[in-house]
Amino acid sequence: MRVFITATDTDAGKTYVTAGLTRQLIGLGVRARALKPVCCGRKPGEPNADVRALLEAQGWDEAATGRVNLHDFPDFSAPAAAAARAGARIGLDGLARWCEGAAQGASLTLIEGVGGLMVPLARNLLVADWLAAMSDARVLLVARARLGGINHALLTLKALEAMGRAPDWMVVNDADGAGEAMVEGVAEALRPFLHPETRLLTLCHRPRTVYAASKTVAELAADMARRCECAC
Repeated sequence: MRVFITATDTDAGKTYVTAGLTRQLIGLGVRARALKPVCCGRKPGEPNADVRALLEAQGWDEAATGRVNLHDFPDFSAPAAAAARAGARIGLDGLARWCEGAAQGASLTLIEGVGGLMVPLARNLLVADWLAAMSDARVLLVARARLGGINHALLTLKALEAMGRAPDWMVVNDADGAGEAMVEGVAEALRPFLHPETRLLTLCHRPRTVYAASKTVAELAADMARRCECAC
């Protein structure tokens, strides 16, 4: 089973939700794999922070970076622009083949996107096109609980519904420490617009290192593990 993790905004918390899920799934005995195929932005001499988080979640060191990441661009910008500055280009076929290869041996693969659905990977190629090419993948949407977050979330939900890919799970995440009232307010505002089968969860602000210990992440991991077992 494959799960594609996308978000309503940059810094919504995709990586930390993905890392926490990976730890929980492995702890449940699931052969889980977490991938971050495309990433942009890193400090000189340092690995990309998102890739490092997913390596750590799987108990791997930097020597295993190629098992988690395909495209790593130094510029903090959209992938299409970052790739152009690096003299590279992201191709959909190559991306799809790499994801399939990197998932070998896993029963559940978490594939973390980059930014949101409308982020350009290349000319005339969006993250949404990448998701569309993975027709078998379930969708986890991470929504950023913030002022303006409801608008971003509804636009993303509309885009997913138009693709016929209503999310299986949606996590409203307090990535900015806005507080429980903000998280619950955003979640309640979104609830009437969700597909009947979308499971809505909320994640309160906490130090990133303990996301794996969150009750929400544990519930999400248990649900994924159950669905993965049913799919096998």
